[in-house]
Amino acid sequence: MAQTDRVRSRIQSLDERLARIRAQKSRLVARASQTERKRDTRRKILIGGAVLAAIEHEGVPKMRTREELLRWLERHLTRPHDRAAFDLATGQENEDVHRFGLMSDPVRSEAAVKDGDHREPPYSGAARP
Repeated sequence: MAQTDRVRSRIQSLDERLARIRAQKSRLVARASQTERKRDTRRKILIGGAVLAAIEHEGVPKMRTREELLRWLERHLTRPHDRAAFDLATGQENEDVHRFGLMSDPVRSEAAVKDGDHREPPYSGAARP
């Protein structure tokens, strides 16, 4: 009987451990889902802000694919945090592109201004209207 009790006790402890691991997995899945929803919402806000800013400045070109949208955003999003939301190049790579005139001046979104990011875009040498 002692061996049977040990086996039952072991089974019970494994069941409890399995329940804890399943609960932990459930929490991790929920956290990942929440994070992805937040990231998706941020992307939508950034796209909307960039479109609104572009409408005021130069207009929005026709875009039919995700790739066209990403190429357009590549030129218009300046802040590293905003660019990271779309997995665009950030940091030094982005600064070099603007510094050497490889890309047109970006249009600053309302979100960039609202968040307190008051830096001027890099000077390209072109006269502003």
